[in-house]
Amino acid sequence: MSSIECIRLGKPGLIIDEYLKRLTKEVEREIVLSVWENDSLKETSTKSALILVVESEQIETLTRIIEARELKLIVALNSRKDFKIVGELKNNFDKIFGFIDLSQEIEYNVPILKNYLNLHFSKSGVRLEQLSNDINKIYEFTKSELGRIKELHERLVKVRVDQLKGVSISSKFMAGEKTGGEFFEIIHNEQEILFIQAGSNSYLLSSLILGEIESLKEYSKNPDLKMLTEKFEKVINHFANENKAELSYCLMNLNLKTLQATFTLRGTSYLFYQGEMLSLDQPLNLKLKPKDRLSIISEGAIKNWELLSKLSNKKFFIDNQALETKDLINEFFFEISRNKIGPFLVHDALLAVINIEEAFLYQLS
Repeated sequence: MSSIECIRLGKPGLIIDEYLKRLTKEVEREIVLSVWENDSLKETSTKSALILVVESEQIETLTRIIEARELKLIVALNSRKDFKIVGELKNNFDKIFGFIDLSQEIEYNVPILKNYLNLHFSKSGVRLEQLSNDINKIYEFTKSELGRIKELHERLVKVRVDQLKGVSISSKFMAGEKTGGEFFEIIHNEQEILFIQAGSNSYLLSSLILGEIESLKEYSKNPDLKMLTEKFEKVINHFANENKAELSYCLMNLNLKTLQATFTLRGTSYLFYQGEMLSLDQPLNLKLKPKDRLSIISEGAIKNWELLSKLSNKKFFIDNQALETKDLINEFFFEISRNKIGPFLVHDALLAVINIEEAFLYQLS
């Protein structure tokens, strides 16, 4: 059984060490555990499978190790908050296979690690780009491994409800088979709500976006979330265009004093509001009112609907306007799920429904 080097750039930690041992056991590899000491590059091999456990203050050391490597490596981060450092590593993405999150369950990280080993450290030692006829085998292998965690995720994730100041945001995510994925976050302060829904076909771009979101959350007390939104949008667009990666997003800034909602986007997300399906093909401003309900349908959800449902999506929302929000969301996912082949959708999908409370007090102008 071949081994994986796991090097922690910091103090020893029994919990992390035990996690890494269990993770490498899942991929049927022996583990060689060590702690970075004496600041010497000779402590790491340049040709073996390597996992580096990194914290934000160790960027410089990590960069030196990456530059000395001939092959790609995996960067392990202790929590989602640590994804803030991903942006600082974007110049080294050609040497990084991907990022794993040590705060997640073991099963969450097994697929990417198996894929890493299969592509770069198989017994034959032949890389994917040298044998194009192996692509289908690798795809099926990765798909089956990702299947386990996606199926688990789908069973566990229920309708999420964020109750804010006079506003509730209910949402549900369902996993798909395509690479990359969709995700969302809600950031708010006393004056404003920022709703972020984004998707990409790139693992690295997804990691970068997560890092930018974590940075945004640190500045949630800033009274001008609109300015932070514009900066976030600029960064992710720049990286997507620079790396020719697919990117879609819907960003909503909702002013809690005036109920003025501003939407910016990339891709083909839709809104359902007051009986109309609104295409977000350009920036949009809406003046919401108490008792209003607004549905945000992600690009992945729309793609699934077009592939798996014979109904008009507009007709679906009109016919089901009387349903409670949770029932509406579950009915939507039932509709796009009942004709799917296998346990997953084709694309990741997200539906979020925003409700303004009847007693909400706001400025008329």
